[in-house]
Amino acid sequence: MVKKLALEGVLADFANVDRLLSSRDEISDPIGFMQLSNRKKKLLNSINEIEATPELRASVALFFAGEPVIGSRGIRVDFAGKMIGLFQDLVSKQFASEEIGDIGLRGPVPLKQNSDLLMTDIARGSVGVVLEEADQNNVVTETQLKIVVDHVTDAIVAASSVDAEKFEELLENIDHRFLSTMSSMFTLLDDERATTRIVEGEKDVQLDSYAIKRAKDRTTSAHITEKESEDYMGKFFLLPAHKKFELVKQDGGGTIYGSVSSEFARGRLEKLLDGGDVAGHNWRVKLRVRTVVRPNREPKHSYVLMSLVEKIAAQK
Repeated sequence: MVKKLALEGVLADFANVDRLLSSRDEISDPIGFMQLSNRKKKLLNSINEIEATPELRASVALFFAGEPVIGSRGIRVDFAGKMIGLFQDLVSKQFASEEIGDIGLRGPVPLKQNSDLLMTDIARGSVGVVLEEADQNNVVTETQLKIVVDHVTDAIVAASSVDAEKFEELLENIDHRFLSTMSSMFTLLDDERATTRIVEGEKDVQLDSYAIKRAKDRTTSAHITEKESEDYMGKFFLLPAHKKFELVKQDGGGTIYGSVSSEFARGRLEKLLDGGDVAGHNWRVKLRVRTVVRPNREPKHSYVLMSLVEKIAAQK
């Protein structure tokens, strides 16, 4: 169960019992007073236990309102199924991206089986569902899937935020496939005139129709393209602690800044640093070029170092 929701439920029961107890005393209603007092103590213990228990596995509650929801009776199956599927798709793509880096422009999402969530409960007090991590083995720190679901929730918040800069920052860290799924999710919500609430960890996100329309407009109008590898030449500098690089392009073409791909970092970064024959020398390098296009803004380019092709001899 989502910790925040579990705590809210027990706190509501505690408040109700406390109200009933305030209208009784040991003289006029000794049995009722004793029963309510015992109930209050148990609820207080439950509150302390929930607050002291860390939330280490992925769990999230998705609530829905609007036209697909029929009062408190239920929700249209086609809408709920699509929304749950799209949220799972976001989690799977984010998980694969954080684990292996580039997930490719098409094809199956890698490691999908490692990111599967289970629908374990119907959310209390509204129409919604609880999704939890499938693996229930004992853990002592937050699982990778818990961290990924945190990041997905943050991405949804950034896309719908009044602050446009949060969405601009988001575009720096997601790929085309993740953006496409976000666009599909917000489009579905907007087209169906639905709203949603997402409860995950300490976050309690309410997305009204304005936030959803704003996120839909942003995610459908932004485009991310990537060229898998392009050759660039220039004086190369490496910032290993931050896994960043700089390349001063030949012929006064300016300086390129970017990050080092996880594949390159795992395979060659330490060896290159030990050799000491990289930084400050001229190299031909392969970069993945990412271009973000948004309305009324200049295209923004970012670069990821994929490999060092060859060292270029200094001109005499």
